[in-house]
Amino acid sequence: MSIRSALVSTFILRPNKTLYRLFRPSSRLVRFVVHPQTWFTAKLFSPFGIHTENTHFSDVSGVTFTPKKNVRPNTIIVFLHGGGYCIGSSRSTHRIGLANLSKTTSCVCHSIDYRMAPEHPYPAALEDATKAWKEIVADNPDSQIILSGDSAGGGLSLALMMYLRDEGSRLPDAAVLFSPWTDLTCSSQTYKTLAKADPMLARVIPDDCAGHYVPNSANRKDPYISPMFGDFTDLPRTLILVGDREVLLDDSRKVGKKAKTAGVQIEVDIWPGMFHDWWLFGPSVPESKQCLRKVAEWI
Repeated sequence: MSIRSALVSTFILRPNKTLYRLFRPSSRLVRFVVHPQTWFTAKLFSPFGIHTENTHFSDVSGVTFTPKKNVRPNTIIVFLHGGGYCIGSSRSTHRIGLANLSKTTSCVCHSIDYRMAPEHPYPAALEDATKAWKEIVADNPDSQIILSGDSAGGGLSLALMMYLRDEGSRLPDAAVLFSPWTDLTCSSQTYKTLAKADPMLARVIPDDCAGHYVPNSANRKDPYISPMFGDFTDLPRTLILVGDREVLLDDSRKVGKKAKTAGVQIEVDIWPGMFHDWWLFGPSVPESKQCLRKVAEWI
């Protein structure tokens, strides 16, 4: 871990983790506090050379990031943001990361702002992702389309691929998942063994978010909710990037093993010393750029 990453971990992430654990704020309050701050920060520190446009895919809102120069031909990234299905936005929390993803890969990136819990529990996010995906595919029939997502958006990406396969629709040509949340039962060992080492996610955060997203009538082991428990047969080649200090580490490792057993071409790239979603932090975390370069080379 670089010195800058260690400083971010110690003086930004850990205090926020402690505050959450002490006060257990509602999703609405977290959005009210975090979204304006990150929107303002993104306005100041988003990279040059990217055109950003608010748009809609079907009736689902989103943001399109387009490099102003050297756009990779016939390759598009469709992105599903994280935030535990409860917070997060292409316009605020993820704007810097997505602009850097688009710039580093030289790809147009369509980011989808699906409805969030607790106001809109499962299956709202999957329904929105499916509608937006189908419109983007219809508008770009000859393009290579990469599906990507982080944290909850990474799990949603896997669920979407399973749903598309099951109904016989077009699948992505490849998938890139950052620290995906794939098990909403939150039962893997690293939820306990890395609870102290993880500087961002308090142990209660995944439990709280799963409680908001999954209705009482639903089974948390449903593959469209927790894709770790699903069938990975015929899914596209996939790259997973995850830090070794994340409570979600097993969510990636177990998916990697199951997918490989099912014949999927998959790589699980575990980054020593890194915390959850480090790639979002832009120039403040040097490993962010390294991570996105890996993605560009892999695509």
